[in-house]
Amino acid sequence: MRPVRLTLQAFGPYPGRVVIDFRDAVEAGLFGIYGQTGSGKSTIFSAMTFALFGEAAKAEQDAPSLRSDHADPDIITEAEFVFDIGERRYVVLRRPDQMRPKARGEGETRSAHEAYLFDATGMALDAITDAARGKILAEKKVRDVDAAVVEMLGYGSEQFRQIVLLPQGRFEKFLSAKTKERLEILRELFDVSLYEKLMADLKSAADEAERQVRDERALCARQLAAEGFESTDALISGIEAATGKCAELRANEETGKATAEAAEKAVRQAEAIEEKFATAEKMNERLRALEAQKGDVETLSEQVRQAERARGLIDVEERVGDAEREVGEAEGARKKADEASELASREAEKAAEALRREDDRADEVETLRRRSDELERYGRILEAAADSNKAVETALKEQRDADNAFQAAKAQLTELQEKRTSKSAELKAARETEAKRAEIADRRAELEKRHLAAKAYEGALQDVATAQDAVAEQLRTSEAATGKAEKARDDYETAERDLAAAQALHLATRLEAGSPCPVCGATEHPAPATGEIGSAGLDKAFRESREAWLAADREARQAGEALVGVQATLDERRKRLSTLEPPEARADVIAAQIGREDAALAALGPRVDILAAEAGIEELGRQVEELERKRDELRDSFDERRNKATEAKATRDGKLAEVPEDLRDVTALAATLKKVTESLESLQAARIAADKALKSAREMALGADKDIESANKALVDCKARHQKAVEVFRTRLAGAGLTAEAFQSLKSAIETLNEDRETVETYRREHKSASDAVTDATSAIEGMPRPDIEALRETHQTHAEALGRVTEERIAAQTRVDHLDRLRKGIEETLRKLDEAEAASGPLRGLAALVNGQNSQRLTLETFAIGAMFDQILEAANLRFGPMTNYQYSLEREMENGGRGKRGLGTQVFDAHTGKSRATSTLSGGETFIAALALALGLADVVEAASGKVRLDTIFIDEGFGSLDTENGSGTLDQVLQVLNSIVRQNRAVGLISHVPLVQEAIPNGFYVRKGMSGSSIEERGVV
Repeated sequence: MRPVRLTLQAFGPYPGRVVIDFRDAVEAGLFGIYGQTGSGKSTIFSAMTFALFGEAAKAEQDAPSLRSDHADPDIITEAEFVFDIGERRYVVLRRPDQMRPKARGEGETRSAHEAYLFDATGMALDAITDAARGKILAEKKVRDVDAAVVEMLGYGSEQFRQIVLLPQGRFEKFLSAKTKERLEILRELFDVSLYEKLMADLKSAADEAERQVRDERALCARQLAAEGFESTDALISGIEAATGKCAELRANEETGKATAEAAEKAVRQAEAIEEKFATAEKMNERLRALEAQKGDVETLSEQVRQAERARGLIDVEERVGDAEREVGEAEGARKKADEASELASREAEKAAEALRREDDRADEVETLRRRSDELERYGRILEAAADSNKAVETALKEQRDADNAFQAAKAQLTELQEKRTSKSAELKAARETEAKRAEIADRRAELEKRHLAAKAYEGALQDVATAQDAVAEQLRTSEAATGKAEKARDDYETAERDLAAAQALHLATRLEAGSPCPVCGATEHPAPATGEIGSAGLDKAFRESREAWLAADREARQAGEALVGVQATLDERRKRLSTLEPPEARADVIAAQIGREDAALAALGPRVDILAAEAGIEELGRQVEELERKRDELRDSFDERRNKATEAKATRDGKLAEVPEDLRDVTALAATLKKVTESLESLQAARIAADKALKSAREMALGADKDIESANKALVDCKARHQKAVEVFRTRLAGAGLTAEAFQSLKSAIETLNEDRETVETYRREHKSASDAVTDATSAIEGMPRPDIEALRETHQTHAEALGRVTEERIAAQTRVDHLDRLRKGIEETLRKLDEAEAASGPLRGLAALVNGQNSQRLTLETFAIGAMFDQILEAANLRFGPMTNYQYSLEREMENGGRGKRGLGTQVFDAHTGKSRATSTLSGGETFIAALALALGLADVVEAASGKVRLDTIFIDEGFGSLDTENGSGTLDQVLQVLNSIVRQNRAVGLISHVPLVQEAIPNGFYVRKGMSGSSIEERGVV
C-alpha cells in the first residue's frame, strides 16, 4: 500500500480541513513527520487507520473521540484517504459516529458511522474531488467497506498497526518476549492454520485408529465374559459340551411326542361321546322349562278370549266420554257469561265516576286556555325581534367557532409536543436497541457457524451408526447363508454316497465268476456288495441336492460380497467422521441458543430507521413552532368574536324586556307553548273519552245478559245427550256379559291382544319341538357309558407339558450351540482384522506423535513452522542490525529447557567483540531501539515475502530516535539512517515520526505539524 493523499476535517487536533499530499515525500523515499510532543504527528497515522479500518491507531481509542474539540459545530468530522496498491488506485471516505446541530430547531442530532470505497484507477489526483471519487465499490454499510479493504490489503487493522506503523515500545516488547508470547504474536501475522489442522487431523486419525482397535478388543473380551468364558479355547470346549447335551434332549423329545399324541387321540374320542350326553341333558332341561310355563300360558289364553269380546265396546265408551266433555264445556261457558256480566256492571260504574271527575276540572281547562293565548303573544314579540336575535346567534356562533378552533389548536399543539417528547425517547431507545441488535447478530452468526459444524458432525456420527447396524445385519445374513450352504453340501454328499452305493449293489448282482468287471476289468470278485437293491429316486435326490448346494453356495458368496461392501461403507464414513472436529455442544443445544438469540432479536422488534426518526423529530419541531404561531392568532380572533357577541346580546335584550328571561328563546317558548297546548288537549280528550267509555260499558252489560241466557239453554241440551249415551253403554256391557269394572281391567289386555295371541301360539310350537328333540337325544346315547373326560384331559395335559419342557430345553440347547458357534467365528474374524488394522495404523500413529511434540526436541509442527519463519525474520533483521551496529551485534534464537535441545522463539544477541551470546535485556537503551527497529523491519520484509497479496510500499516509524542522541551521538543515528536509506533504495518509502532535531536536520523533507491555541496545522517541507 502506497499513500497518495490524506484529507482530514475536524479530526483530532485539526479543527479545519487539512490536505496532506504524500506524492513528493514518497517519491523522495525517506521523509519525516515532525513537530512538538502532542502536536498531532501520530494523529496522521490514526487518520489513515480510521479511513481504512474504522479504528484509531490505538485500538483502545473510540472512533467518536477522534472529533476535534476546536472544530466548529457545523463542520462534519471525516477522513478521506487516497492510496495505491500496485497499478490500482482507491479512495476511502469515513465519517465517525458524531453529534451535529439539527437542521431545524435547537439541539443536536446523531449521525451514524458512514463509510465509502471507490475505485479511482486511471484518475489523476487533482481529478479526485468531493463530486467525483471514481467508481463506487461499497457505500453506507460499514461492514461491506471493512471487508473490501481487508480483502484488498491482505491484512486487518491489528496487523496494519504492527507491520506498517512501527510504534515506539511495541517492538522492544516483542524483542524481549518469551516463546509463548511471541508465538501468539506470530500466529496472528502468519497463517499457520494448515499446520494446526494437519496436527489435529493426524492426531484425530491416530487416536481413532487406536481407539477402534482398543474398543473392538474390549468388545470381544466383554462378549466372551458375558457368555461365561475367559478365552476362545474355553469357548470351543463349551460348544462341544452344548452339542452333546442337544443330541440327548432331541431323543427325549421324540419319545415324549409319541406319548402326547396317543393321549390327545383318547381325549378327542371321549369329547365326542361327552357331547352327545350334554345334548340330551340340554334338551331335557329345555322341555322342563317349557312345562313350568304351561299354567301361565293357559291363563294368558283365557285373557286373550275375554279381550276379544271387550274390544267391541271401545267406540260406545268413547261416545259417553265425548258427551261428558260437552257438558263440562257448556258449564264453563255459562260461568264465563256470569263473570262477564259482573265485569260489565263494574266498568259502567267506573266510567260514570270518571265522567264526573272530568266535569269537576272545567276551571283547569279555562286556565290553560288563557296561558296559551299569553304564550302566543310572546311569540309575536319574539318574531318582531327576530333580526336582533339572529344577529346575536350569528355572533355567538362565530364566538363558538373561534373558541373551538383555538381549543383544537391548543390540543393539537399539546399532542405534537407530547409526540415529539415520545419520539425523542423512542429514538434514544432505538439507538440502544440497534446497538443490542448488532451484538446479538454477531453472536448469532457465530452460533450459526457452530450449528452447521455440529450438524455435520452429528450427521456423520449417525451415518457411522447406520453403517455399523448395516454391517451387523449383513454379518448375520452372511452367517445364515454360510450355514445354509454347509448343510446343503452335507445333504449333497449324503445323496451322492447313497447313489454310489445303490449303483455298486446293482453291478454286484450282475458279476459272474471268471467274467470281467465292467468297472475295473478284474475276473475275480472276492467281496461283491450285498444287500437289497432300492435305488428308486436316489438319482433324482442326488441331482436336486446338488442344485440346492450350488444355489446355497452362490447365495453365501453374494452375502459375503455384500458384507464387504457395507464394511467398506462403514470405513469410508468413519474416515469422513475423523476429518470433522467434535463440536463443543450438540446441534440441538446450539439451535436452542440460536432460537434464544432469534427470540432476543424478535423481542427487539422491527428495525428502526434512525435517520428517518431524527428527520421526523425535526419535522415535529417545525410543526410545533407553526402551531404555536397559529394558536396565538386564534386566541386573538376568539377575544374579538366574544366582544362582538356581547354587544349584539345587549341590543336584543332591550327589545325583549316584556318577555320572561326563560322564554326569550324561540325554541324554549315553542316548547312551553306545546306543553300547555298538549295539557289542554289532554284534558279535553279525557272528557270526551270518559263520556264514550260510559256508553260502551252500558252496551257491554246488555250483551252479557243475553250471553247468560244462551249458555243456560246449551247446558240443558248437553246433559240430555250424555244421559242417552250412558244408557246405550250399559246395554252393550250386559250383552257382552261384562261389568263396567271388568271392562276397565281388560283395556290393557286389548292393547297387547295380538302380541299375547302370538305368545300362546309360539309356546305350543316350541313345546312340541322340545318333546321331539328329547326323544331323539335319548335314543343317541342309549346303552353308552359316560367317559371320565377330566381324567383323560389331565393325562393329556401332563404329557403335553412334559413334551413342551423337553422341546423348550432342546430348542434352548440348540440355540445355545448356534449362538456360541457364531460367536466363535465372529471373534476369530474380528481378532484377525484387528491385528491387521493395528499393524496398518502403526506408521500413522508414529507420525501423529512426532508432529504433536513427541520428539527429541518436544516441538509441535506448528511451533516448528513458526520457528522456521522466525529464523527468516531474524535473518532479515540482521541485514539491518549488523550495519546499524558496525557488525558488532546479531540476533539469534536461544536454546530453552536447560540446553536439552529444544529451540523456542526466545532471542539473544551475539556480541562479535566478546564472541559470546547474551540476553537482549543487557542492551543499552539505544542498542535496544536499534535491535527492535531491525527486528520490526525484518518482520515487515518476511510478511511481504510470505504473502503474495501483501504489499508494504510504505512504512512508518514512530519515535524512538531520541535514545540514539545520548548513547553514541550522531554517529549511531547516521548508521540507522543509512540502513533506512538502503530500504528506500529497495523501492520502499519510509516515514519517520519524530521530534528529534538531528533527525529533522538529516531528513529535512516531509511535513511539520505546528501546534497552536486553536488547534494544529500541517506544513509541507520541500525535498532537499
